[in-house]
Amino acid sequence: MDQPIDVNLRSTTIRQALGSILLHRNGYGWRLRNGIIEITNRQGSKHAEGLLNKVIPDFKIAQGETVKMASTMLWRNLQVTLDPSLKGFAGHIMGGSSTVKPATLHNRTVREILSYIVLNSQAEGWVVAGPPECLGYTPYCGLWYFIEGEPFGYSYQVVLREVRENL
Repeated sequence: MDQPIDVNLRSTTIRQALGSILLHRNGYGWRLRNGIIEITNRQGSKHAEGLLNKVIPDFKIAQGETVKMASTMLWRNLQVTLDPSLKGFAGHIMGGSSTVKPATLHNRTVREILSYIVLNSQAEGWVVAGPPECLGYTPYCGLWYFIEGEPFGYSYQVVLREVRENL
């Protein structure tokens, strides 16, 4: 990932550009799913892939709910889906975030809900990131990050560096 590649992107479609860029990276591919371009790696965590494909029976996004809160609530819903004996949740979500269009989503995968949040807010995308050995196992290790606001800000440099270090 740290070695430069030589790709000519002049007069090409986005489809051709993605294909040219990812052709040089072992195991990477892409697909368009529900309006979101997904870049994947076949060597990625199977556990994380299973979590992203887990169906959440009912997920509600309330009026005025932020991307950060929706993300936190989605993580909580995923944990309860995996272990229905879990009870209670309280906390405060720090930092600013754009709001998400309210909805109640029924029988949708985590991946579909993440894409809904991106398509119905000012978020630019979501990224699966974390060390492969614990990806998706603990809240500290995480499973996804939302990219919001100016993509060249300090916080994104940290997230993207962590992604690069864990590839």
